[in-house]
Amino acid sequence: MQNFVKNMEKKFGRYAIPDLINYFIIFYVASTIISLFMPELYYYFLALDFERIMHGQVWRLFTFILAPASLDGFFGILFFIITVHIYYLFGHSLENLWGAFRFNLYFIGGIVLTVLAELILFITVGQSAYYGGMSYLYQSMFFAFCVLFPEEQFLIYFVFPLKAKVLAVLDAILLAVNMIQYLVEGEYPYCVAIVVAMLNFLIFFYAYKGLDRFSPRQVKRRKDFKRQTMRPQGVTKHQCAICGRNEATNPELSFRFCSKCNGNYEYCEEHLFTHQHVK
Repeated sequence: MQNFVKNMEKKFGRYAIPDLINYFIIFYVASTIISLFMPELYYYFLALDFERIMHGQVWRLFTFILAPASLDGFFGILFFIITVHIYYLFGHSLENLWGAFRFNLYFIGGIVLTVLAELILFITVGQSAYYGGMSYLYQSMFFAFCVLFPEEQFLIYFVFPLKAKVLAVLDAILLAVNMIQYLVEGEYPYCVAIVVAMLNFLIFFYAYKGLDRFSPRQVKRRKDFKRQTMRPQGVTKHQCAICGRNEATNPELSFRFCSKCNGNYEYCEEHLFTHQHVK
């Protein structure tokens, strides 16, 4: 699978859309604003509904991604603004780490899988309408971020600090509760959307060995390696190309290479997303 994706990237990587998340955020904001004036537009003309698609409304295969947010009062607007900021942060973080092509593959692949899964549900069960848009795909993007940056800290309600890995566990529990609720209510299209989003996340990380580090064998190997090797004093393995801090002087920091810079430039978590790319 890895070799297949690498070959695809070599052939089609030049066609990748950089900053793809920006366009989806624009669509998301625009559809939300339009819904204030035409609240029924999405549900009657744009949502994924295969019964209507079979009657010629093929644009729904693409426009279902335009599901608007709910702006219910002050807190609804505040939550919408925070959500847009989070989507932007997660999207750019993942693209900086994976590169434009692989982020495109993850995001667009999730959309295609959602359409195919809902089509299979329509053929087998007969349920055709799904109004959730890409909400669960965005949530899978959050899980991807948490796997890659488990120690990243967020301020809940701008007060309570929680690490990304803790938020991922809480979100997984919430998704499981939603899944059970949808099953009880017979809302199978939403169940399928959740399963597909999480499946896209798992397939992608398996393909890129993103989950290997959590396997018991890999954990044991890392512990054995650290126990059997000693790094010479004064020699650092990671160092930020901007501020010069390293794992010896600042052990609380994490360091990562930038995929957009030409050369092996490594940055601390503070400068990873704020530095000027070396071309």
